[in-house]
Amino acid sequence: MKKGVPSLLLENAYQDQGEKYLLREDLDDQIKASLKKALNKLNSLYIIDAGEGMTQNIIRDHWMTIGTDNKAFDIFTKSNRVKSGAKGIGRFALDKLGSRCEMTTVFNPINHDPDTDENGVETNFNAYKWIVNWDEFEGDFKTIDRVNAELIGFNTDSLREELTLSVDGLDLSKIELDEGFRYGTILRITELRENWDDYYVQQVYSDLEVLVPPKESSDFQICLFSTLEPEKYGEVLGSICDDFDYKIIAKADENQNVKITIYRNEYDLELIDPDFFSREAMMSFPFRKLEFQKGFWSTEKKFSQLLPGYSLVDDDRVFNDIGVFEFTFYFMKRGYSSLDAERFSYRKFMANFRKDWLTKFGGIKLFRDNFRVRPYGEVKDSAFDWLGLGARKSQSPAGVGKEDGGYRVEPENIAGAIKISRLTNVNFEDKSSREGLQENKTFQIFKLLITNIIALFEEDRATIAKELSLYYNEKHYDRINKEKAEELAKSILEKSRKRKDQEKSGEEGQNNNSEPNTSDELTVLAELNREKDEVIEKLKDEQKVLRGLASSGIVLASFSHDLSKLNDVLNSRVEKLKKIISNKINEAEYADAEERKNPFVQLEKMRKQDVKLQNWLNFSLGAARKDKRKRNQLFLHKYFNDFRNDWLSILENRGIEFDVSRVDPVEMRVFEIDFDSIFNNLLVIL
Repeated sequence: MKKGVPSLLLENAYQDQGEKYLLREDLDDQIKASLKKALNKLNSLYIIDAGEGMTQNIIRDHWMTIGTDNKAFDIFTKSNRVKSGAKGIGRFALDKLGSRCEMTTVFNPINHDPDTDENGVETNFNAYKWIVNWDEFEGDFKTIDRVNAELIGFNTDSLREELTLSVDGLDLSKIELDEGFRYGTILRITELRENWDDYYVQQVYSDLEVLVPPKESSDFQICLFSTLEPEKYGEVLGSICDDFDYKIIAKADENQNVKITIYRNEYDLELIDPDFFSREAMMSFPFRKLEFQKGFWSTEKKFSQLLPGYSLVDDDRVFNDIGVFEFTFYFMKRGYSSLDAERFSYRKFMANFRKDWLTKFGGIKLFRDNFRVRPYGEVKDSAFDWLGLGARKSQSPAGVGKEDGGYRVEPENIAGAIKISRLTNVNFEDKSSREGLQENKTFQIFKLLITNIIALFEEDRATIAKELSLYYNEKHYDRINKEKAEELAKSILEKSRKRKDQEKSGEEGQNNNSEPNTSDELTVLAELNREKDEVIEKLKDEQKVLRGLASSGIVLASFSHDLSKLNDVLNSRVEKLKKIISNKINEAEYADAEERKNPFVQLEKMRKQDVKLQNWLNFSLGAARKDKRKRNQLFLHKYFNDFRNDWLSILENRGIEFDVSRVDPVEMRVFEIDFDSIFNNLLVIL
C-alpha cells in the first residue's frame, strides 16, 4: 500500500508459499493487466544532463514560461555551446512519459548571474528541486495559470552526490567528464505511462544511434543505462564508418571557400598492374600512383566554382546567406560481380555487414548544432533522398566504367552528415511543423552545392573505372573478342532454331512482332564455329590424356636402367639358389613332404612368379624404348613372337592360346609403338 499498489490486487495475484510469494499460475488476464499497470508506476526514468544547471531565475523566468524567446538572444551557454530549442514547449514532452516529474538541478555560480528569488532577494542556494504533477493539468475548466509546480532550494556538493542518492546501481565511471558530474540537471519521471521493459529500452538505444551525430564530428556524448541490464548498454556511438569505398570531407568557411578531401578506399593497389599508371590519363593529378598510395587527395573550390555561372545571376546574394557548413560523405557499394572485381581491382569487403549498416545509417543526415534535423535522410521516409540523387541517377543510368561517362551515384549506397548552426546559417528557417527546414531559395541553392560536391566524387570514380576498364579490354583483347563471338554464335543459332520451329508449325509470318529471319550464311558460320569449339574441346581432352601417358613414360624411362638390371637377376636367381641348397639337401628326401614344407616346391613357385614379373618388365621396358617412336623396318613374324612371349604367362593363366605360326614373314616400315597400342588394347579388351 505504501507504494500505491492495492493490497487486494496483490492478494489476488500472488499466493503464499511459506518463505516467498509466487505469481498464481491461473492468473486472470484482467488482474494481470491491472498488476502490470500498478507495478509499472513504480519504475523511474532518468534524463541526466551534465551541463551548467539552472538558477531560480532561469527556472522561474524561462523553464516555466511557454514560448520564451530568450535562446534567440542568449545564444551561448557559459561553456560556449550553442543552445538548442526555440519555442519553450519541449519540456511538456515529459508529460508524455509520466504523470509526475521531479527536476534536480545544481548550477555553477561562476557561470551564472547572482541567484535571486521572485522578490529580487539574493539566495544562498546552489541547487533546486522542481516538482510537478502533470495530471493536475487535466480536467474541465482547468487553465495553465492555475496549476502550480513546487520549487525547493537546497545546497549540495555536486550533481554526482544527488545521482548517488537517487539512482541505485548507476556506474558513473563509464562516463568521462572534465567537471566530474559536479553541475547539471536530473529529470526523474515517475508513474510512467508506458511499460519500459528491455525491448523498448533497446528501441530507444537504436533510435539514439541514428539521432546523434557521427562520433568523429560530435562535441558531446550520450549514454544510456538500464539498472536491470547494467552491462548491456553504454555510450551511444552513432554511425562510425571505416569500411567505405569513398569518403568526402568538405568544410566551407565564411568566405565561400570549400576545402574538399576525397579518400579512396575502393581499390586494392597490389592488384593493379604497375603499367596501368603509365597511361596518359593516369599521369596527372589526382590520378597518379602517388595519390593512390596516399589514399586521398585535396582541392579547394569556391561556391561560384561548384555552381558555375550562378554568381552572375545571384541578384539576392544567396551565396552570402548560406554560411559555414561541414559535410561528411560515404560511398559503399553493396556488392560486385567476379568480373568487376577482376576488371576494377576491387578491395574485398563483408557485403552483409555493409547492407546492414546502410539499412540503419544510410542517407544524408542534417544536424544543426549537433542535434538531428528530421526527417532528412530518414530511412523508409520520403525525405530519405532529399537531395534528389535518385532522380539524377534515373536520368543518367550509366555504369561507372562507361566510356562516354555520365555515372551518377545511387542514393541507397551512400551515407553522410551535414553540420550547420543557428549562428552561421541564419537563413535556414524551421517549418512551422518543426519537421525540417523551409524550402526557401537559400536552402535550394545549398542542396545544389552539396550535390555538386558529390559530383566531384562521381567524376573521380568514373574516370578511374573507365581507365581500368579500357586497360583491361586492351590486355585481354583476344579473350574478350572470343567470348563475344561465342555469344553471337549462340544467339544466331538460337534465332535460327526458333525460325525453323516456326516454319514446321506453320506460324512463320503470322506474328508481326517476331524478329527478322537470320541469314543462312550467318547460320552456317555459327554452326561451323560451334563444331570448331567441339573439336577443340575433344583435342584438349586428348591432350590431357597424352600428357598423362607422357608423364608415365618419363617416369618409367627414368627407372629403366635399374629395372633392366633387376630383369637380369630374375632370369637366374632361383636356379642359383636351388643349386646352393642342393649341395646341402637332397631333393629326394622331400618327395613325401607337404608342399608348404618342401623348399624345392616353394622355389618352383618363386620361379614362376619371377617369370611373370620378368615378362611384365620386358613388356614395360620394351614400351619405353625410344626406337619404338621412330619409323623403322618391322618384321611381323619376329614382332608377334616377341609380343606372344611378353603376354605368355598371363595368357596361360587364363587358358588362352596365342598362335603366331601363320604370320607371314612380311616386313613393313612403320612406328612400332602404333602396333603396340593396337594389339595391347585388343588383348586388354579380350
